[in-house]
Amino acid sequence: MRAGVLVPLIPSTNGVEILLTRRTDTVLTHKGQISFPGGQQESGDADIVETALREAYEEVGLEPSRVEVLGELDDVFTAVSGFVVTPVVGLLAGGTQDLRPAPTEVRSLLVVPITRLLEPAVHTTQVRTGNGQRFTIDYYTVDEDVIWGATGRMLNQFLRAWEAAAEG
Repeated sequence: MRAGVLVPLIPSTNGVEILLTRRTDTVLTHKGQISFPGGQQESGDADIVETALREAYEEVGLEPSRVEVLGELDDVFTAVSGFVVTPVVGLLAGGTQDLRPAPTEVRSLLVVPITRLLEPAVHTTQVRTGNGQRFTIDYYTVDEDVIWGATGRMLNQFLRAWEAAAEG
């Protein structure tokens, strides 16, 4: 199954920030976790970018016309739910004050400056073994919130690309 998520970038006085969601405890999968807005591709979606934009609108009320799509990151496979997820990076026009989280899916919004996510103390990794394979889990701890799993992998991929672009 295919899914698309939006990695929403927000220009602010703190530099560029990333918008994430705190999922409710009543959603079907990934209850209570931190995630990017997104979800399963539907037959009516023209492409995975449309999926990510549609899902961001459904989950947080973000009008697709406010998003300038900058590109896509590499697909991420989620072993737990069996999805191949494409992260779509987009720049938001305007702030987050008018966003409306869908109460059945999103408990609240989390906006984090990229500079904070790049602080060495925020990122840790853990190596695990499953089905005879070793894999690394990325954890980003911001105050009481822990970003991990597929979202942690996507965030790590984005931050490595961000750092490479800043250096180059």
